[in-house]
Amino acid sequence: MGVSLPDPVEYAEALSLAFTLEASGYPKPGNVDRIHDLPGLPYEAFIVTGIVATKYLEKGVRRGIKGWGDVVFGDLVYGIVADSMRKSGSTNTCLGSSLLIAPLSVAIGLCLRKEEENLNCFLRMIREVLSATSVEDSVEFYRAVREARPSYIKPTDETGDFVNVWDHDYKKKLRSKKQRLKDVLEFSTSHDIVSHELVNGLPRSVNELRFLAERFNAHKNWNRAVVETYVHLLSREHDTVIAREHGFEAASRVRDLASTYVIKLLVAPQSEWLSLITSLDTEIRRMRVNPASVADITASTIALYTIDSLARNKYYLNLNP
Repeated sequence: MGVSLPDPVEYAEALSLAFTLEASGYPKPGNVDRIHDLPGLPYEAFIVTGIVATKYLEKGVRRGIKGWGDVVFGDLVYGIVADSMRKSGSTNTCLGSSLLIAPLSVAIGLCLRKEEENLNCFLRMIREVLSATSVEDSVEFYRAVREARPSYIKPTDETGDFVNVWDHDYKKKLRSKKQRLKDVLEFSTSHDIVSHELVNGLPRSVNELRFLAERFNAHKNWNRAVVETYVHLLSREHDTVIAREHGFEAASRVRDLASTYVIKLLVAPQSEWLSLITSLDTEIRRMRVNPASVADITASTIALYTIDSLARNKYYLNLNP
């Protein structure tokens, strides 16, 4: 008998794992992990998010297979954000990560319809998915932002000709201006790495996918591989949530601090690794900043890892190598 091919539910489950596995990385400097909460944002809320997200991501995969109407994935982002907040009673866990992962679910569906089930197709189709977005995707995404109420998006933000998300008449104005989600996100790329990541076809996630796989193969420890990927990203990027909340200098300090640790972490024996990463965690928490954008891209990296493993009919994580 041949190996049975994964179905939409399996791909949705693989994608939804990214929300919980990213949050479970321990210790994850400056962010929520399995023993660290943030105000209004407990670790358990991310477990809820991963479970809740599955039904929306399955809808996305099936939408890619069958085709879409007025909305491509904006409603999926809103559904994951609003439903997870309602069921966990927490603040926003997933606005950025769902913006990266929801369109990936639709891209997978497109590839299943083409019978081209591999990561290269998934990544190629995500650009097609974004290009197909409509004004109604913008409306749904704005609803998600308004539901999440992230502190780094302010009513005073300069939005140029684009509708401010906090505008009372945002729906009417988006429709009258015919501003598609693709256009909104392209405008945001100058000040938001999550938007930049999606608009450009997930380049950081692809790069970190290779890094994540290399680290796991090096030491056969899933948790360590996730945390090292997070720190590697942190050492290479100015986290835009930190920059927008605390200024560019604060984001630069966090990046520089991560850079001083990353090489030491990669070569440390397991007996020394925990004390090193705990030291970095302590220093970043002392700054009272949250590298949320880097966490979002870590989640999309894990999502690429799980769907690539599924397409290849491998164990997702190989926790007992």
